[in-house]
Amino acid sequence: MFDISSAKVKKVIVHRVGNKLRDEGIYLSPEENLRSKTLDDLLLKDFLAPVIRQGQQHELFHESDLTLNTVNHYANNIFHDYKMFCASSEALAKHLYISSSHPNIGGGEFIVILFEDIRADGTSFQALGLFRVEGKNDYLDVIEENGAIKVSERLGISLEKIQKGAIILSDKSKVFVIDTLGQKTKYWIETFLKATPSQTPQRCAKVAGSLLKAVSSKVESPSIALEFARQLEEELAESESLTIARLREISSNFIGDDEINELLDGSRLKYGIPLENNLEIECKQLSKYAKDVVTKARIVEGVSLLISNPAAKITSLEVKPTKSGCCAVVNIQFKGD
Repeated sequence: MFDISSAKVKKVIVHRVGNKLRDEGIYLSPEENLRSKTLDDLLLKDFLAPVIRQGQQHELFHESDLTLNTVNHYANNIFHDYKMFCASSEALAKHLYISSSHPNIGGGEFIVILFEDIRADGTSFQALGLFRVEGKNDYLDVIEENGAIKVSERLGISLEKIQKGAIILSDKSKVFVIDTLGQKTKYWIETFLKATPSQTPQRCAKVAGSLLKAVSSKVESPSIALEFARQLEEELAESESLTIARLREISSNFIGDDEINELLDGSRLKYGIPLENNLEIECKQLSKYAKDVVTKARIVEGVSLLISNPAAKITSLEVKPTKSGCCAVVNIQFKGD
């Protein structure tokens, strides 16, 4: 857990990076941004804090040598010598321009911020913040002109939601990333940062939970899907942790091995995390992400029964087709009854 209560802004610079495919070019600022206490406070509150607290944890990588990762290289230059800040930020802007070759990528400002005194386990770290602005919001400003007070429409950067951001810590082991437009283009993480998701316990539990939901959806009969949920609930209640091998074993009672392998491969491609057989998942964490499996009973495709009362439990479920739809008979048992 990182403590940013003592964090400070050391340096800020802003460049403008266009779309390379459309030959929009790049404008490199010749000097650092002038700062004030108000600006520093906004950058800490609305840029650093959201990425550290809400960003997905990643690791920078390179196929042959991490030192060849462009972002890692120039971040280290800055961490080791503050005088390299402007030159390294220019190199990062050029790298971002080269990476911006998808037609859906919008040009905009590229903000580079050097933070210091971010703490964890009694150690103080530096951090390099990289932020891309691909769109601006309308806002109203009040100005005085020729003695009259007027309302003026302007465009500005929203502080409510970061579009693309990354915080690279000087300990080299952690990168926190936000990419709200990642469904349209994946260049920010895959091409510019060249980062892969970290296998944190929480991340692994989330991926395993999505795997269990996929298994449940593969089970054709609602009554058999209910049995799968029952077995899973018992395992989660009786164990402190479960391996992927054990989850595979439970799942193999309901779907084929080929289907399980297909789902595992899909999870690896989607989340970037391989779920190896010996990987242990804490049951307390897994229960949060597998909640839909054990609290929802599928009636037919697109129709489910949600059990929100923790004292209630579905003991049996029978679904029969009718002329106009289906008829479901559900037996619910309450604890203590």
